[in-house]
Amino acid sequence: MNSNILIVGATGTNGRELTKALAAKSASIRALVRDPARAAVLKGPTVELVQGDLRAPASLDRALEGIEKAYVVLAIEPDTVELFDNFFAAAKRAGVKHVVKFSGLGSDVKSPSTVIRQHGISDERLVASGLGYTILRPNSFHQNMLWQAGSIKTTGKFYLPLGEAKQSTIDVRDIAEITARVLTEAGHVGKAYDLTGPQALSYYDVARDISEVIGKPVEYVPVTVDAAEKAMRQNGMPEWNARVLAEIQALFATGAYADPIETAAQLLGRAPRTFRTFAQDHATTFVA
Repeated sequence: MNSNILIVGATGTNGRELTKALAAKSASIRALVRDPARAAVLKGPTVELVQGDLRAPASLDRALEGIEKAYVVLAIEPDTVELFDNFFAAAKRAGVKHVVKFSGLGSDVKSPSTVIRQHGISDERLVASGLGYTILRPNSFHQNMLWQAGSIKTTGKFYLPLGEAKQSTIDVRDIAEITARVLTEAGHVGKAYDLTGPQALSYYDVARDISEVIGKPVEYVPVTVDAAEKAMRQNGMPEWNARVLAEIQALFATGAYADPIETAAQLLGRAPRTFRTFAQDHATTFVA
């Protein structure tokens, strides 16, 4: 297969949705995966798999052969900035024309959140690299509530350290549709897009929407950031990951991520999905 779009991070939440969105457009895709056998579900008539690792630059050179455009999304790791650097350097060597980077809303090298600082640094390095680029900066996802489904099913409650703050979360499916357009349509090189959903909702509002959709009471219980970090560690999350997730939740709790932005609607040509629509589509996930 002569693929011309490389997806890095194809097995993650956003990468999987993007792979589906591009496949629906019959785009020719190559997915960089660590273990092709475990990622075999991604394969399709227009999707090939290539083994590679961002910590192994030679594997990136092989993966990028013949690639014109690339999308890269990375998990939260201590060396995320270095991994982005490795990819940008490989893309430069390969002559890639357009790199689409998954960043985060509010990316800033001076952010109090490690994750947002990492995005700020790597965004700046991509812009300075000389590569053609588009940077996507989404808010948190509706799909993050799926992590709370177990608690909702067993207790009718979920616990987050966000107080009464509101957030304009966005559906991963809408991000994927936007990304597919950015990769297959002209006019997006040199742009950075801040992406949110259409509403500012508190997590009391989120609990109400889930409750009304499933027909059972659901309660949001605010907890402290320290309590949330401790719970994440007790559930087996590595200490660094628990700390930086607690940091970004503390930032969300300030209300700084509340305001909806029109960019997603402009790029989609329609309103982004509401949280209630997401809850309706995933209702069975929240029911025991």
